Amino acid sequence: MKEFKPFRLDPVNHCLWRISDQGELAPVTITAKAFDVLRYLVEHPGRLISHEEMLEALWPDVAVQPEVLKGYVLAIRHALGDRAQRPRYVETHRGRGYRFIAEVSTPQKTDNRLSSSAAPSLIGRTAQLNALGEALNRVRNGQPRIVFVHGDAGIGKTVLVETFCEDLSSQHVLLSYGRCIEGFGGTEPFYPIIEALSRLMKGASGNKVQDALVAVAPSWAAQLAGVLSREHRVLLQKITHASSSGRMLGEFCELLELLAEDETVVLLLEDLHWADFSTLDLISAFARRKSSIKLLLLATYRSDELATRGPALKQLVNELLLHKWCDTIHLDGLDQQDIAEYVRAEDSAEGRSFTQLLLHRSSGNPLFLGTILDHLQGAQLVSQHQGRLINDVPLSQIRFEIPQTIGHVVETKISGLDAETQRVLEAASAVGELFNSVVPATAAGLNARRFEEICEALCRARWFIHRHDLETLEDGRTVRRYRFNHALLREALLSRQGPLRLAQSHALIGKELEKSYPGDRRGNAAFELAEQFSHAREWSKGLSYLRLALQTAKRRFAHQDALAILDQADKIARHLPDGEREPAEAMLLEDRASIYAANHDPRAGQIFAELAEMSERCRFHDIQARAELGLGFVLSWRDAAASVEHLERAARLSHAQTEPQLKARIRLSSAIWRIWIGGWDPELARICDENLIPLRNGPDRQITAWGLVEYGMICLISGRYRECLESVDANLDILVKHAADRPEFNIFRAIWMAHLGRPWVYTLLGEWGRALKEFDASEALFVGNANRYSVCTLETLRGFLYLMAGDYLAARDICSKLGFYQERTSQPPAELYTLVLPNEIRHCRLLAGAAEAGLGNRAQGIEILRELERDILVQPVLTDWYWLFLLEWSLADALLQSGELEPARLHADRMIERSNRTVEVTWRAMAREIRCRVAIAEGDLEQAARLINDALQLTEVMGAPMADWRVHRTAARLHRLQGDDTCASGHEQLFNAKAQRLLDSLPAGHRLQQSFARLMT
Repeated sequence: MKEFKPFRLDPVNHCLWRISDQGELAPVTITAKAFDVLRYLVEHPGRLISHEEMLEALWPDVAVQPEVLKGYVLAIRHALGDRAQRPRYVETHRGRGYRFIAEVSTPQKTDNRLSSSAAPSLIGRTAQLNALGEALNRVRNGQPRIVFVHGDAGIGKTVLVETFCEDLSSQHVLLSYGRCIEGFGGTEPFYPIIEALSRLMKGASGNKVQDALVAVAPSWAAQLAGVLSREHRVLLQKITHASSSGRMLGEFCELLELLAEDETVVLLLEDLHWADFSTLDLISAFARRKSSIKLLLLATYRSDELATRGPALKQLVNELLLHKWCDTIHLDGLDQQDIAEYVRAEDSAEGRSFTQLLLHRSSGNPLFLGTILDHLQGAQLVSQHQGRLINDVPLSQIRFEIPQTIGHVVETKISGLDAETQRVLEAASAVGELFNSVVPATAAGLNARRFEEICEALCRARWFIHRHDLETLEDGRTVRRYRFNHALLREALLSRQGPLRLAQSHALIGKELEKSYPGDRRGNAAFELAEQFSHAREWSKGLSYLRLALQTAKRRFAHQDALAILDQADKIARHLPDGEREPAEAMLLEDRASIYAANHDPRAGQIFAELAEMSERCRFHDIQARAELGLGFVLSWRDAAASVEHLERAARLSHAQTEPQLKARIRLSSAIWRIWIGGWDPELARICDENLIPLRNGPDRQITAWGLVEYGMICLISGRYRECLESVDANLDILVKHAADRPEFNIFRAIWMAHLGRPWVYTLLGEWGRALKEFDASEALFVGNANRYSVCTLETLRGFLYLMAGDYLAARDICSKLGFYQERTSQPPAELYTLVLPNEIRHCRLLAGAAEAGLGNRAQGIEILRELERDILVQPVLTDWYWLFLLEWSLADALLQSGELEPARLHADRMIERSNRTVEVTWRAMAREIRCRVAIAEGDLEQAARLINDALQLTEVMGAPMADWRVHRTAARLHRLQGDDTCASGHEQLFNAKAQRLLDSLPAGHRLQQSFARLMT
């Protein structure tokens, strides 16, 4: 491209343009031969061009008189608006020739840029870009390479190579490119090679390239004669063998060797799946040349076009790979992290869900992704905010449509298939993104074998589907599973089918699925079955399978999966007849509330309230009682007193229940939760024991199991640790096994209680190594299901174990992880480790205060603990009464260590008073032990003796491994002070034995072994 203001001359397309003040281009009419004269003058600005030179350059083989030039120069002046008397462009030298006097510029060089604009931003291709860089480094060391970049259409091949080539613009690399074209009437031989050479010849290194062409590749020079300079055309005419086409392969290789001998050359060929055979022959010939030139031949092609449009290319690539004469870079779709970077999504649950949705819809294809986002922005469903793409409506309300640009392309491909293949793909689309050859065969009107044959043919052609894994059916047959290449392909296939035909297909597919899975194994395919029958408008059957899928999700503790299933179930329930709809909706509402409650989601309160109102209206007394229990539990998160009213109401509602076992279950649950929330109460404990009898003696073993799992909580806080474990483990298995049969049981809460209770029970039992394993297993479960509350609660419980073992630094680290020191560090915690509810925040403050005191920062620790105690007494919440034991003990111990005996005695006495209201042996024994140490410090050995004897009696009768060693150590110290060395020695031996038992329970080399050993001294 050449510019002489205000004109632009395009020698490639033989166009002359006038540039307006606004930068717009308008074509200028000029004859072809006049254009050639102008082009020659413009290519040699400022130099006198003689008549003879002009004639030889433009009419090399024709006898033409110099006078003919006058007419063409006149035409040029007319087109440019120039005058011979006062020329601005073409100056005449009478009898000698012409000179172009205007200033000529070249807007851009075409040998080292793919386009005038920078390549698009590159996301998720760092490894591939590095691979290209490594190939270039090898080339610079004299190791020529061929690199094929391939992948599906729109996957980002061009963006990758353009980004790579843009980086070469400042690296002294000779770069050019050519693109293959889709030739509907045949393709010109060597088309991309000729384009690439033409660009090189018109670039900054044009003279060098033309010299090389004429010298070693005259056949190619003849093909490009129109681009050659006059001097090179004259030189070419003197070479007799220039027209020999049989030498073109060899000449081209020699040309590359000459150009890349001292300078690095990168030759890019795009869309090689459309290449002519001559171009492929040329690549094959170059690959077999043994040389040490600095050449990188980079080529792109579509993988999905090889089988039908590029079999020769496929053969070439396979052969070159076999001999290690090339490298390949395959581009897969972007992953979720890449898409999150692309849309700059926030690191939140909403942001992750948004990117996951985009991934599912686009299959990670950048072209599809961009088109989908453009469509969503056009529909005002998403928008940009401070550089981020965010959803403006809830994700559940986003309705995806196939953008027309993609839909037309997909429909064209589908229409090109034969009718049988279309039926196969349409039936497969009704199954889902993943399917085998057996289930949809009937819907396609084929047998499974013929269906498989067509699928295999499509896979070989890389059209629409690809092979997945093998699957063994219930009858022992092994079949291949297939997956659609993109979700949008499946959507297009679904959208082209009418509703009646599609419903019939779903019904046939559902029946085939039922055949594939016997009754006891249908839980594995419950969601698929529900989806098929609901699409077939068999609503009751679809809902029954969704409930089966829901119980499967519950057993896996998969909260998000369960909520997604409930969303689907709610839609189906609306289509049920009147007599079935309300009971179904009540059960679904209870399921949703129980999931929210297990996650400690505030929405649980509203759902339980709706369930209670609906159950009262419909006279579903048992469901209403369970709703009141749930509402009481939710309210206890922020106000223990407010929750009691609903727990009592549940107990009153149980009187409407005529079945003794069901009545006992509700009354037992009410009493258990009132104790758990508000503190130990002998009367409530009596109610628990009273209702255990009809519960255990009732005919329904599953109702018994549910009651005994909850009763395990009472065992935990009454010192019956082994009984707690046995009760939970044995009965939880029953509930999980029969979860599908009894959807009214809150399996989520039972699993939650078990996974929080087990590690804490093993901590109290002194089996600390087992406790650590349980902590790890439970945390993996909770983290995997994004259960934030349970993760945080588990972290504080683990911290309390560290505290009891003397690892105060590890306990403080947990508090830091949970954001307690955020103001000091300015580092917010991760979302899963963010404290929200009052009780979890208080647990962390308690842990932090005790840890700071243990680390020697007693004033800070005491201040944290005293402030926490004031908050608890003003507004108690769930289980505050229990953790007050540890708070009083920590305060008394820290104050004692600081020499503040009077306040230490006050808190120790409070701990004794609080623990005396319970039957929990560990805290009762530890309360007397700390009070004994205070008495020793005050010199009251007589009272100290009474206190330690009470503690010894408690631990000897009931056992409290976490307290035993402390009690015996303090007893030994007291007897030494009393002068009773024999008793002191006995207690020292018991102290060592019981402490050693705790030490031995820890894994070898664990950090708690060292910290606990220090604590024992």
